[in-house]
Amino acid sequence: MVVERLLSFQDIVERFRKGENLFDITIEKWRRIRNFLSKKGREDMPAILENARMGGPFCLEFNQQCSLCPLISWCRDPNGFYQNVMRYLYMYASTGDYYYKQRAIKEIDKFLEEIRQYKQTVKQRIN
Repeated sequence: MVVERLLSFQDIVERFRKGENLFDITIEKWRRIRNFLSKKGREDMPAILENARMGGPFCLEFNQQCSLCPLISWCRDPNGFYQNVMRYLYMYASTGDYYYKQRAIKEIDKFLEEIRQYKQTVKQRIN
């Protein structure tokens, strides 16, 4: 079984420079993290954590001016998606408890669904 590699920051920058949709890059980044996490073990957590902490295409677009970013509620809210996922990832990394791995996967799945819906909402507003 071949597991797709994580999306590197260089990959994100290249796709960003080519003008690829920021939502699509974000979805791809988190889809790969989710798949990597579901198929790999605790020993791979350093790479997963590093990738999850890495900025995404919206960080590039808004040049770290988070207040302008449409993903701020997912990213900066202390009880938002990003903080919840990171808590579960760190708990799994430190304890090895499968529960935390499953919770992280569920949070990522929820985020992916929400971001896809938000992408559609933005498309409808533009058109």
